[in-house]
Amino acid sequence: MTSASMTYGRPARLTIPRGSLWFANGAAMLIEGLRRLDRWQLSLGKQEPRTAEDVLDWAARVEPTEPGFASDLRAAALRAMDGVGR
Repeated sequence: MTSASMTYGRPARLTIPRGSLWFANGAAMLIEGLRRLDRWQLSLGKQEPRTAEDVLDWAARVEPTEPGFASDLRAAALRAMDGVGR
């Protein structure tokens, strides 16, 4: 038995159309921009209250939607303010 081999000629070079490269680069830039925007928006929400007055302001903002939580915040802030003078 003999083994037959086939040759297909020169290997074909794959050429990517220029428009698809531009589209891919544009899509990558858009995705990176959206990721940066998302990180920026998430960083805005990380502002934590630092003082008792900040906590009282926070309690006033959340009171219409979460009155129990606002009450707890207010109590903690007033307790902290009372402990400062001792």
